[in-house]
Amino acid sequence: MIIRKTNFKTIWQRAKIRPLLLLLAFQGIVFALLLFIPMGLMMNSLGNSYPLVENVEKIKSDGKIKNAILTNIKGINNITINGNNPQILTYEFDFNGSKTESKFSVFEPDKTDILKTGDIIPIKHWNGQSIPTEFEQYTFNMSFMYYIAGVVLLIGLILSYLLYSQINKEISLYKTGKIKEGKIVSISHNKGFTFTKFGSSMEVHYEYGNKVAKSRTNNFALTNNKSIGDSIKILVSQDGKSSCLYPELIAKTNGWKENYIA
Repeated sequence: MIIRKTNFKTIWQRAKIRPLLLLLAFQGIVFALLLFIPMGLMMNSLGNSYPLVENVEKIKSDGKIKNAILTNIKGINNITINGNNPQILTYEFDFNGSKTESKFSVFEPDKTDILKTGDIIPIKHWNGQSIPTEFEQYTFNMSFMYYIAGVVLLIGLILSYLLYSQINKEISLYKTGKIKEGKIVSISHNKGFTFTKFGSSMEVHYEYGNKVAKSRTNNFALTNNKSIGDSIKILVSQDGKSSCLYPELIAKTNGWKENYIA
């Protein structure tokens, strides 16, 4: 069995004649990446700007109650919500005879506005971590943006797979298909995108054996001086289940030697 030569240009040519699928797949992947990268950089930047206490629920349930002295209140200036900034509470408490300092991020303006340095606040501590009991921890949540980006990326990947599966069938026919002769049933033109004409192609329905199939091409010269009922060269898979038009231009570009009808 002859294996004909193809290259990346051949794949690109087959992708171009499916402009809508190509554009949507490309946009889906690029849009998702353009969301993921800035969000990752933003989260990295914001993550360094305020403390984050892990195991908050564990501390709430198993932590021991203590009183702590508030030593500092500092706003997180690079985050603003409805004109207010989250605050970092710094406090000290005695633990095993020595003073321990901890920080906790909060966003409760009504409570933090009346706080001042030196106030006594109740806390719970557990396994080297602590939380003020009267405040909820503030975290910058962008999970919904990751969800959107993930959905868009998934759509882009699905469309890319559909595009690949369509192209792969044709590339397989190009490599190993048997050259046969079909009879033209109809010819229709696809104009591609307005103004640019990118993706312009034509769809040829043809008959071979007892089957009617269709194939898309952007080589308009294939049907020059041909009309309905005329013969046209096609490639048929080894099992006879799939076919496409014989790509004369691609054959010449890749130096295919076999061009006779079997």
